[in-house]
Amino acid sequence: MMKKKVICFLAALILPLLLPPSPARSVIIERVVAIVNDQVITLTELQERAILIRQATGNPNIPLKEILKHIIMETIQVQRAKELGLEVPDEVIEDYIKNFKRENRLTDEAFQKLLREWGIHLEAYKNEIKRRILISKLVNIEVKSHIAVPEEEVREYYEKHKDKLYLLSAKAKISDIFLPWGGDRETTLKIAQSIYEKIKLGESFKKMAALYSKGPYAQKGGEMGWVRKGELVEDLDRFIFSPETKAGDVKLVETPQGVHIVKVLERQNRNYIPFEQVKKEIEKKLYSQVAEKRYKAWLDELTKKAYVKVLL
Repeated sequence: MMKKKVICFLAALILPLLLPPSPARSVIIERVVAIVNDQVITLTELQERAILIRQATGNPNIPLKEILKHIIMETIQVQRAKELGLEVPDEVIEDYIKNFKRENRLTDEAFQKLLREWGIHLEAYKNEIKRRILISKLVNIEVKSHIAVPEEEVREYYEKHKDKLYLLSAKAKISDIFLPWGGDRETTLKIAQSIYEKIKLGESFKKMAALYSKGPYAQKGGEMGWVRKGELVEDLDRFIFSPETKAGDVKLVETPQGVHIVKVLERQNRNYIPFEQVKKEIEKKLYSQVAEKRYKAWLDELTKKAYVKVLL
């Protein structure tokens, strides 16, 4: 009986926040769109929250009924947070607003103007922030704090998905002598062929590179270090990563830019991103999956215990 009296009293609240002042002697009864336990959700609240939710999601076309469902779920969680005595100090909300203004380079005047453009009051904006922080604290306590992802599960995920997600393309360590095409293309090619023949007869590749190469690695004896398949021009790539090419092979390759004499020093045809390098990323992914599943189950259980009546 007491619960019915409370609901009737709340349902008759006169709270026309978005409407102009009413004429003398007129009374506007605020429409109730939902009841959650002993708390009512009014049409005015729904309209204000709709502005904020549509703004936050960037979707101006979310139906009111869908937004109402979201508000009901939030209300159930806020009520649970209050049962546990959780609070959000005013200074936390003020800090949030300060950070928002700083990140978006808004002065106080510009921020107030933005709220007016959105069509909401500052108090409504603060309440929205308070709800989000309160629910976040609640979920951390009741859901996330009970989740741990064992390392063996992380490693199992890595092994199961490494061929698809963590496989690196083939790589090779190479040295290169480069002669750009000059005014006389035939002369450039003859010089390159002469260098190539000397190397094949046993002349030092490093020495030839230091003497003749016009590439950026000449002073390093032509050594470019490791390159991955697909990083170089097609003609070079085709030779370096051909199945027939072995470590120690040298070839003269003509490209649109000039002539390359390339030596393959080492080859790695199959390689993976190391487990330790992606361990944190996998942990985070698995944690999110578990958290999402447990949050849904927790919220479903919380909702089952609540009294909810939709009047929209």
